[in-house]
Amino acid sequence: MYSRTVTCKIDTSMIDEFRAALNHEFLPRIQAQPGFVDNIESLDSATGEFCCTTLWKSESDVKNYDSGLFQEIAVNLAPLMIEGPSVKTLPVENSSAHRVASGKAA
Repeated sequence: MYSRTVTCKIDTSMIDEFRAALNHEFLPRIQAQPGFVDNIESLDSATGEFCCTTLWKSESDVKNYDSGLFQEIAVNLAPLMIEGPSVKTLPVENSSAHRVASGKAA
């Protein structure tokens, strides 16, 4: 299993638009991607700090998402951001919710 973490800063005057686009337009499409396992989103409305971690079955699933749908999402949400997305992908080391033992996910 692989985690993909995206961080960015949203214009606080655009938080409602960001939430609407992400949750209604893009999240259902992300969840339908091959290999998608789970997502966790965090957003501080006061500062605009956003962090999203998605979990994927394989490294190739992450690469397919990154080179496909993510590019569309990044372009569409860019006007709502003060700081563009920073992306990091790593093998999952542990997950109690997904019953992944130390170092056994990848």
